[in-house]
Amino acid sequence: MQNVVDKDFLNALGNRVRELRLAQKMTQEELGFRIGNSGKQIGRIERGENNVTSCMIYQISKALNISMSELYDFPIN
Repeated sequence: MQNVVDKDFLNALGNRVRELRLAQKMTQEELGFRIGNSGKQIGRIERGENNVTSCMIYQISKALNISMSELYDFPIN
């Protein structure tokens, strides 16, 4: 089975993560630490380079103290 990647979705999700992180004045390193990962990983997510797992999305939403639906609240071109 082939891994399906939608680059527009990943870019929109990454932009949303960045927007929410910056709204809380949090660095990539801090968010990475809060989810047990690195700031470099957060950077790759924010640039749309990683196909993020649902578990990581859940951890990011918890670290940002938001619901998953709020994290997914973004337009997709």
